[in-house]
Amino acid sequence: MSEELEAWLPVEERVRNELRHIREYVAGVHGSLTATSDGLLIAHDLPDQEPTQIAALVATTLALGSRMTLSTGRGQFRETVTRGTDGYLAVYAAGRSSIVAVIGTPRLNVGMLQYQVRDIIDRIAAYSTEFGTWASPATVRTGADEAHGRGDSGPEAQPVLPERRRPAE
Repeated sequence: MSEELEAWLPVEERVRNELRHIREYVAGVHGSLTATSDGLLIAHDLPDQEPTQIAALVATTLALGSRMTLSTGRGQFRETVTRGTDGYLAVYAAGRSSIVAVIGTPRLNVGMLQYQVRDIIDRIAAYSTEFGTWASPATVRTGADEAHGRGDSGPEAQPVLPERRRPAE
């Protein structure tokens, strides 16, 4: 598909095409997915697994990996590869707000994955500006906001979270 035609596709389909390339180019790839850094599924190429649960778990992997690299002075998280008895899970940061996870069989060619995935990750990271607002955090409103005229008004108003109760003494 030409770049001009692909630019007209919805971002989810462009990302899904990139994920399909991973499976085409690397032996032993079972499937892959892209999610926001807080676990919202964007697109997947997983034939027989629940992608929304995996997206949430991969976001946790990103958070933990980021914390580990920063705590040890290794900079910002880029990737991690985990090997289990039945295959591999590779997690890559794709820009500042998205993740790509690749699930591999025990025969996954990890070296080829690392080689082939670089450009694909860069393209998905470029697309991430189009889905960065999907998972914007909810605004928490307090009683102080309402007192200052910033309370619920209209259909876009966010719910007010209850105040935390203190234990009885």
